[in-house]
Amino acid sequence: MSFATFPAIAEKKAEIPDDYTGNYQSYFHDENENQQHSNSAAKSGSQDVAVREPSSAVAGDTAAVQSLPTSTTAQPSESKNTNQNNAVDDSEDVSLLRLRQEAPPVHWNSIGRNMEAGGLHGNVGSQIEIDDVRWSNSKKNSGKFKLATIQAFLRHDELPNWYFGFWNAREDDYKGQFSNQDYSGTNTINEFFVGHIFETWRGNIGTEVMVGSETATKRWKNRFKIWQDLRLSNKWSIAGYAYGEYQPQGNQPGNGDLEQYIFETEPAIQYRVNPDLGLYLRPYYYYNRQVRESWGDIVEQEWKVTAGFWRNWYPLLTSMYIGFGQDKIENASNAKELFYDGRYKFIGGTISYPVFGEVRLYGEFKASFTKETGLWTYTGHSWNPFTVVGVTYNF
Repeated sequence: MSFATFPAIAEKKAEIPDDYTGNYQSYFHDENENQQHSNSAAKSGSQDVAVREPSSAVAGDTAAVQSLPTSTTAQPSESKNTNQNNAVDDSEDVSLLRLRQEAPPVHWNSIGRNMEAGGLHGNVGSQIEIDDVRWSNSKKNSGKFKLATIQAFLRHDELPNWYFGFWNAREDDYKGQFSNQDYSGTNTINEFFVGHIFETWRGNIGTEVMVGSETATKRWKNRFKIWQDLRLSNKWSIAGYAYGEYQPQGNQPGNGDLEQYIFETEPAIQYRVNPDLGLYLRPYYYYNRQVRESWGDIVEQEWKVTAGFWRNWYPLLTSMYIGFGQDKIENASNAKELFYDGRYKFIGGTISYPVFGEVRLYGEFKASFTKETGLWTYTGHSWNPFTVVGVTYNF
């Protein structure tokens, strides 16, 4: 009986599921797929996009995530196995890399449901960010409007575990409120990504290289990022990213800035209360040293801690979070020359909904309350409404 049983089990496990996933094992599932196949152990992937941190990621921030991201990055996605006779799969999880919308995606993590072997798969999307700064004196108001015209992460079955991506966005700084603004500067950002995923029995670890440019400073930039999303147990999981970025001296006429060195990290830990609810904690740190020909280097350091929870309502996915932090910019050679010091608290939430097929609409709103001082800002209290609206298509 043993010799007859083991081959039968092996043959059963070798069956090809309804949705082909190639060599990349996705841990980001789609609730609709499991509702259609509630009696099957086959899983499929679904993605939530993020938007910086970056940013960001990851998110910057973070970004994202992006996500990170970064980013890096955007909206989480999870599946529910409705077959009560099956044990809950540890891989059913919401990616903490995608909970943050403030940055381009930390990495691509969607393979879609229409997975036929030998094809190109991924996601493309677009999004709008409005980052407003408001004071009691409306004449001090300012902000930034960002349009991510296209962001995409792609993979091909003939290149297992590799992914490619690009991100194009336009930033416009303005004075006044968004409803009555006076634009003061424009920046176009282009970024191209190549990454590789290393699968482990606990989850995924990835590396990513980015090259890009920004028109405002006429700078090139390059970045190396590592990220991971691992399960420690049925309840606990960890995620996050870290990257180092280098920007050489720009060729802007009269630009006294030489190069910039940037480091950003945002680890995360999650506790899964039940298949529909999870809690998470994300500390964040950002360091930027801008070398100058004179007057000393400019150093920016920011830290923050975010705590929140996500809730899956099928197919609606939501999250709420709170946090606090500090952003400080100063002269590296003269500690008395403080350019900016902002201590802030914030509260926000995200929402994600599949409007039709593989098209998902997502959004985020965050309110920050900051006590500011320094040579580059007004002294006093401001509040910052941050809004994101985006759409993504998985294929």
